[in-house]
Amino acid sequence: MIEIYLLEQLSAFAEHGTLSKAAEALHISQPALSRSMKKIEEELGVSLFDRDKAKISLNETGELAARLANELLSLNLGMIRRIKAFDRSQRSITVGACAPFPMNELMPLLQEYFGGMLITSELAEIVDIENGLLDNTYQIGILNKPTESAELFCQRFVSEHLYISVTKTHRLAKRDYIKFEDFEGESFLLFQHIGFWKDICNEKMKGANFLVQSSMDSLEELINGTDFPCFTTDAFINTAPYGNNRTVIPIEEPEAYATFYIACQNSYKKKYASFFNSIRSRSIKE
Repeated sequence: MIEIYLLEQLSAFAEHGTLSKAAEALHISQPALSRSMKKIEEELGVSLFDRDKAKISLNETGELAARLANELLSLNLGMIRRIKAFDRSQRSITVGACAPFPMNELMPLLQEYFGGMLITSELAEIVDIENGLLDNTYQIGILNKPTESAELFCQRFVSEHLYISVTKTHRLAKRDYIKFEDFEGESFLLFQHIGFWKDICNEKMKGANFLVQSSMDSLEELINGTDFPCFTTDAFINTAPYGNNRTVIPIEEPEAYATFYIACQNSYKKKYASFFNSIRSRSIKE
């Protein structure tokens, strides 16, 4: 059995090309690294290097050994990460969500069912959420479409509809509904932390200019102090910081509607059964 440190040192030599540079990167002496390279050759029973008076270099067998060492090191790190993530999942629940509204809706329900555990959440890209569910980075994910992974279970949660907020003197203010194409040439206030909705806006409104704000306080100040349009959804209309000089209009496009799904590993279905049953009952009532 080859020790991990020997694989790490072989990988470092392959990356840096010389004993001196690899030793410096590993924070060990060059003679110590040279002894390690001889030891790994002895354990494998093959020659890995071409040697001359000035330097050593990997031969073809050595290059193969270095590639396989990198693969084993990656598997080793992956094993450590998954074991730590699984251990953490026994004491905590981390939620990865593609949008803020369903995450805000879910957190109180999680507190109700798993109040004794540490519950945290973060916005993430959809592909990162699915991968995170598979490797236990996330125990629960919120997606805007059903997952296609056979290793994941998901069910419907809530829906959301994108609206626009404009001043009552804006050219679109009298419209019953609007399309994305109506925003050509407009400048919009946009909150940075809105998950996948930001991608929808960038994709469907290429002719618009977005004034992205990372602070909600700054965004609210601009909404109330300027004539710039901004976005909202049916989930936030009643609580949004709009004065009497603004009106909200629905965006009638397929992409302006989102249905969110709660997902977890199939292995967690039993653990989360009562929680998911509660979500299912809520969805049926809606």
